Amino acid sequence: MNQQLAQSWWLIAVSITAGVAGQTSIKLGIGQASTLAPLSGLAGVVNLILRSPLVLLGLMLYGVGALTWIAVLSRLNLSAAYPFLALNFVLIALVSRLFLGEAIPTMRWMGIAVICLGILLIARSTAGG
Repeated sequence: MNQQLAQSWWLIAVSITAGVAGQTSIKLGIGQASTLAPLSGLAGVVNLILRSPLVLLGLMLYGVGALTWIAVLSRLNLSAAYPFLALNFVLIALVSRLFLGEAIPTMRWMGIAVICLGILLIARSTAGG
């Protein structure tokens, strides 16, 4: 792993973690709020956001992730950094299964394994700089 990637790994991890936590929070918030009123149109979305603390938290976490990602891009080439965002797919599937009780079909797990392999190949390709 090259020096810049090694120094930026924690920023990538924060960005990914904030994105996954944000998605999860929004999903939980929508689940709670949608039982109160159906979601329709832009006004319905804005209303949902304003009355759901979990949706607001999710959006704030997205903001943290975006700010952290800007810091990553100030240190790394986009072509080296961006593929690590594929970890979002992996972690969302794990969180969905473990914390939300969602069923993940075998074919999707196979796709997630391919994503992990791709991330490993990209990480190795950046080892030389």
